Amino acid sequence: MENPLELYDYLLRSTLTDVYTELKKTSKEGWMSYSSLLIDKFAIHSSSFFHLSSGIIEHRKSGEQVRMNGYDLFTVNTTFRAIMETYATFNHLFVEPSSCEEKEFRFLLWKIDGLTEKSRFIINQDDFGEAKTIIENDKLTLNNTILEFESCKFYKSIDGNQLNKIYNPSKKHYRWRFLFSNEEINPLSITALINHVFNTRAFINTYKYTSIHTHSNYYAIEEFEKIRGKTLTKEYTDPLTRLAIITTAMLIDDICSMDDNAKLLVLPIPVIRFIKGMSHSVRSFKES
Repeated sequence: MENPLELYDYLLRSTLTDVYTELKKTSKEGWMSYSSLLIDKFAIHSSSFFHLSSGIIEHRKSGEQVRMNGYDLFTVNTTFRAIMETYATFNHLFVEPSSCEEKEFRFLLWKIDGLTEKSRFIINQDDFGEAKTIIENDKLTLNNTILEFESCKFYKSIDGNQLNKIYNPSKKHYRWRFLFSNEEINPLSITALINHVFNTRAFINTYKYTSIHTHSNYYAIEEFEKIRGKTLTKEYTDPLTRLAIITTAMLIDDICSMDDNAKLLVLPIPVIRFIKGMSHSVRSFKES
């Protein structure tokens, strides 16, 4: 772990790539195909995070004798926040549910929520050539998805009072993030979902910290003012890379747990032990 960026590069370009290649050998149709799209999104964010963490912006003090790369504090933090949210969404929709019926239920509610958010964009039918067609098609897709959702097996198995916590069409109230245990539903905010999935103070505090940078909170600008123009040590930059390594290990572990082709992939024993160890350490962590 002396150079976490090297390990991170190996996990992304070798281990995750190999496992994901095996996963894609299993044909996925309909809503299940979105599991692969979320993995794609995770990989794209991760690639950007790796290059940003390497320092791709040349510092103004860089010269022929010494090349100095600047560190884009805000974009690094914003990108890692996106990595955490993407993984949490993937895990929540496609890994945590105990049955295929519950996965479909969560996916359809996620889709309804997303289409509803899109419908709130301020767009007039005469704004551009295809605006009217897009608006009408979106309405049709949303209505059809609602019908599909209300017809699914898992929907019909939930008590109405519990269902109302996360699904109320009359108020356009949709909450795709929730816990389901002992026939009870507990709605979650995005921060509460991060707490549930990552389960450790290091990740929870990092999510709050990166959110502060994403939203240009006072503390973020104050920190920027203190480090601006200074050389950042590895003690400052490496912790976030280590969390990215653990998040990648968790995703790899999830892929192997949900797909037979990925399970059959033979990885080096030390890599398997590392991935399982990192993943287990987060999932089983208990605050003392």
